[in-house]
Amino acid sequence: MDTIASRLRAALEMRGMKQAELVELTGIGKSSISTYLRGSYIPKQKNIYKMAKALNVNEAWLMGEDVDPTRQNAYSEPSDSSLVTIHYAGPVAAHFDATPDDAYEQRTIPAQWIGRRRPEDFFLATVSGDSMYPQFQDGDEILCLRCSDMGISGRIGIMLLGGDEATVKRIEYKPGEDWIDLIPINPEFKPRRIEGVDLEQCRVVGRVIKVIRTVDLI
Repeated sequence: MDTIASRLRAALEMRGMKQAELVELTGIGKSSISTYLRGSYIPKQKNIYKMAKALNVNEAWLMGEDVDPTRQNAYSEPSDSSLVTIHYAGPVAAHFDATPDDAYEQRTIPAQWIGRRRPEDFFLATVSGDSMYPQFQDGDEILCLRCSDMGISGRIGIMLLGGDEATVKRIEYKPGEDWIDLIPINPEFKPRRIEGVDLEQCRVVGRVIKVIRTVDLI
């Protein structure tokens, strides 16, 4: 994976932008930008966002992730106008309930998002916190396919931890082993390993398949 420094240099070259222009557009100090370009300091989340916005690139790409550098500035409604109703489970945090009941909250989404599957095979949730930044931001809604097994190690899913507390993380494991690693994308957060008897209190409830983000452009 490329470093933030190499991606920042590439973005400046791609946009034909000078360091001084980036300073002016972001309000970040010249000395701070210089340390980012040298790779001697990792930018804070808010500065990554400012630079990505000024350079018109994807925050995850700027952080070195293997994703399209194109920035998604706004959410566009799909052309398919038909809607389906699915369960809204709430914030991915304490008191999370992925199982619908008679009083569960509902949300509508474009039918094309779920393909030929049934609406009850999915649920919506809200990201809480910054552990998965920048791919997932606090307040993002995520569309999840119900499942009890991630199928492939390294996918991003929601796991219940010992009751009704939930977390969204990259879930890594090895078949036959009695451990699971919960990996945050944000380097400021540490991975967490769940193993042995503790694993018996945890279960996967969904795999994230879409991020829904509303961006104010004013």
